[in-house]
Amino acid sequence: MKRIKMGCTTLSIPAMALGIMRMNQKSVPEAQVAIQAAYDAGINFIDSADIYGSGKSEEIFGQAFSQMQIKREEMFIQSKTGIVPGKRYDFSKE
Repeated sequence: MKRIKMGCTTLSIPAMALGIMRMNQKSVPEAQVAIQAAYDAGINFIDSADIYGSGKSEEIFGQAFSQMQIKREEMFIQSKTGIVPGKRYDFSKE
């Protein structure tokens, strides 16, 4: 798996991420299969957002991952927030 430098950091991440946008449609065991397959292929970068599946995708991912033997410090988990349907992004204080 090709790796790239993450921004101005010294971190090296895979050029491909596992997106969990539709993980809300999976059971915890099915999510574990997807996470393990990605990890086995060298993908340890997770793309997430609080809006995916109305938050359920992150819940399923969290439940699945917490039961797995993969160390948290081996993963890069990107979670975007402030995405509002019909408005795009809301970075206001509220």
